[in-house]
Amino acid sequence: MKKYIGWSCDFSKNTGEGQLARKYIKSNFKYKNIKIISPKFDFYLSQYIYQIYGVFVLWYYYFLGKKLIYLNYLPLWNFIIFLLSPPNTIFGPITGSIQINKIQNIKSIFRLYATPLLYKISLNILNIRSKKITFATNILVKFINKDILNKIYFNFILKDFKFVRNTKQKKIFDLIVYYRKHENKFFNHHLILIKEQIEKGKKVLVVGNKLNIKGVIQLGKVSKKKMIKLIGNSRYALSGDDNLLSFFNLECLQKKIKIIFNYKLKFQIVKINKNLFIPYNYELKKFIK
Repeated sequence: MKKYIGWSCDFSKNTGEGQLARKYIKSNFKYKNIKIISPKFDFYLSQYIYQIYGVFVLWYYYFLGKKLIYLNYLPLWNFIIFLLSPPNTIFGPITGSIQINKIQNIKSIFRLYATPLLYKISLNILNIRSKKITFATNILVKFINKDILNKIYFNFILKDFKFVRNTKQKKIFDLIVYYRKHENKFFNHHLILIKEQIEKGKKVLVVGNKLNIKGVIQLGKVSKKKMIKLIGNSRYALSGDDNLLSFFNLECLQKKIKIIFNYKLKFQIVKINKNLFIPYNYELKKFIK
């Protein structure tokens, strides 16, 4: 008989949210004590419908006397999850994003002005409900009030982080990019930088979604094992603007691959190996110290 019921919008081995859920379970529980309930993955449903559907699933098991875990797809702005989940629900690592670039559309306006208010509502709810609040990274640190800092555990994603001992692999690519079509990850300034590298004769590898830039090497979606090998075959990696501590970036760090990133995310750098982070000012088009 399983002691815990865990709801996971995505429990895949090859997605960031899926890896985050698996890491949280592995770090805090024993699989033999947990039944994981996860629907067939659909990105858009996972973003919207599954998040709320999971709350109803947990209520069903609450009345059966089970202990409950809401594992992933826990953006801090979605206060409805924190408000409506059953009593004593354990929340997995909380995620979120910030607006560091110019306002380009309605979503960026919402992210700039509305999400801070929603963050505040969620934090007030979590302060009442939870003795410990776990965040996947430290990207939302500026939104945390000092009076609840003692409850906060930042950078769960770095738990048990280790460098790979043998990092000697043949360097085939000058730059690797894990590209995902998302309004807060990659922007026009990233594309300009990639084009400049191509014009300089650099070999640029793109994995993930297709990127319409002539001259890049595109492999599409690859397995995690293949991705790690490709990272090892690269000299540098390009980070999106959504989060400096993504799983892709951490896999690059483990292989001691240097990461080019937006200097506005410099506050996220932790004491892993600062020399592996290369800040770039996209407005001035130059690397900075």
